[in-house]
Amino acid sequence: MAEPVHYRVADGIATVSIVNPNRRNTLTPAVVDGLDEALTAATDARCLLLRGEGDTFCTGGDLVGIVEHTHGELTREALLDRLAGIDDLIERLYRFPIPTVAAVDGPAFGIGGTLVLACDLAVAAETAKIGFGFGRIGMPPGGGTSALLPRAVGPSAARELLFTGELLEAGRAAKLGLFDRTYPASEFTAGVASLVDAIVTDGIALHNETKQLLIENDGLSLSATMAAERAATRRLLGTEQQLERIRSFLEAGGSKHGRDPTTVDKE
Repeated sequence: MAEPVHYRVADGIATVSIVNPNRRNTLTPAVVDGLDEALTAATDARCLLLRGEGDTFCTGGDLVGIVEHTHGELTREALLDRLAGIDDLIERLYRFPIPTVAAVDGPAFGIGGTLVLACDLAVAAETAKIGFGFGRIGMPPGGGTSALLPRAVGPSAARELLFTGELLEAGRAAKLGLFDRTYPASEFTAGVASLVDAIVTDGIALHNETKQLLIENDGLSLSATMAAERAATRRLLGTEQQLERIRSFLEAGGSKHGRDPTTVDKE
């Protein structure tokens, strides 16, 4: 398994952990590769549990790549290829043939929030937060967010969350439908285990059929949405507006090493 992703299977449960604390578990190319490998390995499990090691679930996409592009250190096409790789990962997780559960006990921001949306169920500690602040770095939604978020919270709430980039506390996120269950921090691990144990009591064939029905009966095309998002990214990436947003982000305390965007005050 490629670092920095850890993978283990026990009692039919595949646990996939993002272990990239120095960059707040952002989706660097190494993390994307590791998650792809984990999904390949997990197809024979009965349930997949996705989590972030440490005090963060995942605070976004390849911020380092975006900053490198801003500094002229990464070509436009190379960055777009990286972002397309994240799209592929999100779609693969969304269509994964067994039930998937996101265990969120820290910030899930930007594409980190989209990883949560791509899972079948999301369980959160009361300390968790979630937001979709793509605009803070002058970028449009990615990873299918503009399809997945309205499905979860409705079109009106989705517009608000995307336009404001608000970072939601666990309680409000649960009321909107972003988290299926919330637990006090002290009960989070036991709560996640209880849910996952209930899922794996049924056979893998039943869950495979159920997942396929859910996907086939979904009226919107995630692939088409991602294609539209990539087109929007191509239109915005490298424009003066986008560059000014990333400069403002960096001046507010962001860094080439992927400072946590959830700590940056909204403009």
